[in-house]
Order: sequence, then C-alpha cells, then structure tokens
Amino acid sequence: MTQVIQQTVTGIFTGSLYGLMALTMVLIWRSSRALNFGQGEMATFTTFLFWAFVLHVPYAIGLILVLPVAFVFGAVIERGLIRPLEGKPHLNALLLTLGLFLLFNSLSLSVWGSTPHYFSTPLSGSPYHWLGINIPKYQLFVFICTLIATASFYALFQFTKLGLAMRATAFNKVASELCGIPTGTMLMVGWGLAAVMGAIVGVLIAPIATLTPNMSFTLLLLGFTAAVLGGLDSPGGVVIGGFLLGIAQNLVGTYLDDWVNFLHLPFDVTNPNAYKNIVATLLIILVLQIKPGGLFGKAERERA
Repeated sequence: MTQVIQQTVTGIFTGSLYGLMALTMVLIWRSSRALNFGQGEMATFTTFLFWAFVLHVPYAIGLILVLPVAFVFGAVIERGLIRPLEGKPHLNALLLTLGLFLLFNSLSLSVWGSTPHYFSTPLSGSPYHWLGINIPKYQLFVFICTLIATASFYALFQFTKLGLAMRATAFNKVASELCGIPTGTMLMVGWGLAAVMGAIVGVLIAPIATLTPNMSFTLLLLGFTAAVLGGLDSPGGVVIGGFLLGIAQNLVGTYLDDWVNFLHLPFDVTNPNAYKNIVATLLIILVLQIKPGGLFGKAERERA
C-alpha cells in the first residue's frame, strides 16, 4: 500500500509540470481562443537565456531578467504574426504556431548547439520523509509553484478588470470593442503572460531534465493532454488533469507487468515505462467520449 501511495504522490509531483504547461495554453485560449503549439520551444529558448544569465548573476536575478524578455517575445509574436491572421481561417494560425515550434527549436540549436547544459536545483538535500513516503524537496517546490500559479490565474480571470477584459475579448471581440475594451492590448497581454508562464515552466523543469533544444517537446504534448483532459476553460481543471495524467503514468510504469501477469494476457512487458505515453492517448479518448469539453470544461455549442 505504501508503494501505491508513493507512486501516487510522485505522479502528482510529475503532473505538476504538465499542469503548468497546460496553464500556458489555457491563458492563450481564454484570452484569444487560440492554441500555440510553439509554446514549448519558446519556453526552451527563454530557459537557455536564463541559463546564460545565471552564468554571471545569481539565480533569482537571472529569473527577474528573463521574465520581461519572455513577455516581450509573446507580445511581439501576437502583434506581428498572429494579429495579421485575424479574420482568416483558424487553420492558418495553427500552422503558424507549428512554424514557431520549428523557428525557436532551430534558434536554440543554432545558438547553443545540441550539447546538454546543466545547472543545479535551487533546493537540494535529502528528501522529506512522512509516513514512509519520500518527498523530494525540489518536486515539492514545483508542486507549490503549481498551486500558486493556479490560484493566481483563477484570481486574474475572475476578480480583476484585466482578466475580465481578456475573457470578454476572447468571447466577443466586436462587442468588447464597443464597450471600450482595447482588444488589441488584451491579446498582446495574453500572449505575453503565456510566454512568461512558459519561461517559468522551462526554468522549473530544466534542473530535473537536461537542457537541450528538444527539452520541452514531450512536456508540450503532455501539457496539451492535461489541458484537454481538464478542459481548456478551467485553469484548475487542467492542473487536476496534469495530476491525473502523472498518477496514471506512474502506476502504469510500476504495475503494468503485474497487471498483465494477473490477467494472463498473451504478451510480455519488458519495459513498462515505454507504455506511459500510450496512457495519455487512452485517457484523452476515454474522457472526450464522455465529456467532450474535458472533465471540468464546457463543450462549446454552435447555433444555426
């Protein structure tokens, strides 16, 4: 039983990273009704900038320096690349974000190369022990950051004029403009804040993973999975989706071989961890069959 609890707790900590990446997608979705598949590579690029900063300045100062740069990246991309596609088919913007994926991946590879880069975690030392469960300090820190980010996003969209204006812009741009909302500014702010969150995700995951140009590729896919599971309209929902995904992956990686033997299935599992990403696909199929808008989202309906 202790092992099940340990794997569940570890899965929640792993899912925290998925939830943070999903939050960046929610931020763009709730402000502009768009998806940015270049978000992961933008996060990797700004993480490389952070790595370059911390070679010369303390960790905290490097983070303070890189976040405004990330905001400018996001705002400029929205103003210069996304906005000219306004009124065009949604597929155009989707293809453009795939182009951003290739662009920032190539930039990271060209500037810093494919050699892995490393830096130590801000929190180190022996893990906490509680009721027989090991809780690594840094993973606990990431989990707390996830909770803070979720609460901040909820407060932003529910209780601030900026958040309400961003939601109104995404819901009905024309009506928002008639009400005096600067919709162009709201869209830029949404993309800028999403880029800032992406940079934070990259900085948090880099000490755990190896910093390479392809560092965020898998994280982006799993973050998108968490967003679909939880519902793109629900910041808290996508974080819970990340937790569920992390738990499911950990349990499959630990117990799949036992389940196969118990059910007497006609195949051998030599590497249970290789099946982790299959779980993500199966979860999406299952949830969308039952709730098309995700576990905590609302399915959009169009009236003729």
